[in-house]
Amino acid sequence: MIDHSIAFLDSGVGGLPYADWMRQRRPDLPLTYVADSASFPYGEREPDDVKRAVLQTAVKLFDQGTPRILVLACNTASVVALEALRAMAPCPVVGTVPAIKSAANLAGAIGVLATSRTVSSSYLDGLVEDFAPGRQVHRVAAGDIVRFVEERWLDDGEDGAREVLGPSLAQLKQEGVGSVVLGCTHFIHVMNPIEKELGSGVQVVDSRDGVGRRVLDVLKEAHQVDENAEIAPSGFWVTGNALQSMHRRYAQLHGFQWEGPLT
Repeated sequence: MIDHSIAFLDSGVGGLPYADWMRQRRPDLPLTYVADSASFPYGEREPDDVKRAVLQTAVKLFDQGTPRILVLACNTASVVALEALRAMAPCPVVGTVPAIKSAANLAGAIGVLATSRTVSSSYLDGLVEDFAPGRQVHRVAAGDIVRFVEERWLDDGEDGAREVLGPSLAQLKQEGVGSVVLGCTHFIHVMNPIEKELGSGVQVVDSRDGVGRRVLDVLKEAHQVDENAEIAPSGFWVTGNALQSMHRRYAQLHGFQWEGPLT
């Protein structure tokens, strides 16, 4: 099943919106999703721990098969582990980084909503320097939103989301930002309540289009699409026992076949 698929790796369900983007545009391609729940959440771990977890999970994935492309569908993991993953992977690897470049084309100060690890990273500093020099950029760490999406979003919905989102979004509104970059893939799940709370005057941006287009470009460049290949079902794997019942629900909602533990 993993062979010939587009694979997505995150510490939880954050990468599912990226898989959705790909399925909508290339429904002929099988997808593989891996939630490294044994190491969740990446955004609260030390960089060396994140890198170790990503590489160990990738080894387990590659032991099962070789995807066409692996998407590291987590900003924190991409910041600290992308180059190491590319060095050992038997397939191309596409990372996920905050869409500062897109926000730089919009008016007003830029807000970045991300995990503490991403917010304080030198990589984000470099993105701001390269694409938004001289612009006001306000960074807010909101790791509690990650846990809400993972553990409560499917049950608590928008009412629960407003309670969790409130303090972080209040900081951004106080700064008068014109745009907000969702610098954590988990946050896309709650994009609608974020947009409602910020109001129509604030543009919310994420990296799905950029990452998705890059995946399609790599496929085209590598001539990796075999039109005659049998299309396998898309599978959802996990690395730990935590939240398996919730992950089963996410898998079903996003069109994945449940595969269980990746060993």
